[in-house]
Amino acid sequence: MGIFDKRKERDKEKSDSPAWQQAYVPTYSFISDASGNPAASFALNEGISTRLLKKPQEYYDDVDRFILILISSTDKKIIGELPYDKALKALEKFQNDETKEEVLLRPLTYAEIKELASLK
Repeated sequence: MGIFDKRKERDKEKSDSPAWQQAYVPTYSFISDASGNPAASFALNEGISTRLLKKPQEYYDDVDRFILILISSTDKKIIGELPYDKALKALEKFQNDETKEEVLLRPLTYAEIKELASLK
């Protein structure tokens, strides 16, 4: 078994663990900006453990732009959005685990979601 096979096997074991299985897996939906440019958006909800793809463009080849929508359950509304790549970088400190393809984020607090929303 080569090194890549071992990594693939370890990633499979991780993704089958309860923490990964119980985490929210957002699906994308299309939105348009004010100029009518399409983008795929994924939601990050306050207080919910979430799995996010590291490189969604590898799975959604029909989309050029990706956005992370920040949702507050405290305010019961969308409180912001970030370009997906920028959001992933900012979310590194909230990561509990990762595989080759995904990151597992711990539940974020209201203050943390608000902090992310201010990064625009």
